[in-house]
Amino acid sequence: MHISVRGIVEEDYGIILIHRIKPREDGTLRDYYVVPGGKQEEGESNLDTLNREIEEELGIKVKVKEKLIEYNDKEYNDSIQIFYICTHKDGIIGTGNGPEMTNKNEYKGIFQPLIVKYEDIKNINLVPEYIKEILIKRYEEPKSEKKL
Repeated sequence: MHISVRGIVEEDYGIILIHRIKPREDGTLRDYYVVPGGKQEEGESNLDTLNREIEEELGIKVKVKEKLIEYNDKEYNDSIQIFYICTHKDGIIGTGNGPEMTNKNEYKGIFQPLIVKYEDIKNINLVPEYIKEILIKRYEEPKSEKKL
């Protein structure tokens, strides 16, 4: 089992997600969205992993607001998934230089960072499903009542 750390990066009107479209072995396409982040490397703290992964995948720096959830995802991919709520501090979205962005031989398909409006989260194929449900609930609340 490994640890993955992910950042839900809030913007004024939505969150930054990664749109993935990749071919399956049978030739069909898998079209889905994920929260940016990834596997913790040996010796890294959770926040070290978060900052490295966000910079690699998105090309930005973030400020962490809060830890949202730590979830045992052993049934799906044998990992502990840790999600943080963050804000965009510096940098240009889409300028990441991690392997997902630069190694097209290993990472097939489309890997596109983009902002999904809060009200559109319920309409996309965001995986894992449990985080989609948490985000729908969080962002359907009126902004004035939302936890800061």
